[in-house]
Amino acid sequence: MIAAYFHGFIYKDEKRIREWLKAEGLSNDKIDKIVQVAWESQKKEIPGTLEGKILHDAHMIEGGKTFLIVKSLITGSVRGQTLEETIEYIEKNILGKGQCYLTEAKEIYAEQQKFAREFIRDLKEGLE
Repeated sequence: MIAAYFHGFIYKDEKRIREWLKAEGLSNDKIDKIVQVAWESQKKEIPGTLEGKILHDAHMIEGGKTFLIVKSLITGSVRGQTLEETIEYIEKNILGKGQCYLTEAKEIYAEQQKFAREFIRDLKEGLE
């Protein structure tokens, strides 16, 4: 559970996270495991532990069927991208990308991908 708290910024602050965990009295072995699982939760990582697979897959399927699209559209808007730029980003970086490792998560992720493909197809048709 502790690794879940750090999955969103382990790649930016691993040293500070380790220092904080040490200050909280955790053993080096426990800290190493937490950091490993937090890293394994990253979308492009291949988790080697069961805990890493659980956290990784939870990260991949968070938010349900519509989340890939909703998050991408919001993020693109915040970044100042045009809708066309955001669509291009989705096509290059999200559609058909990523993988889940647990059977239950694979099905949910496939639904997200299917929804995202259909949504982008319909959106592009509407823009023509």
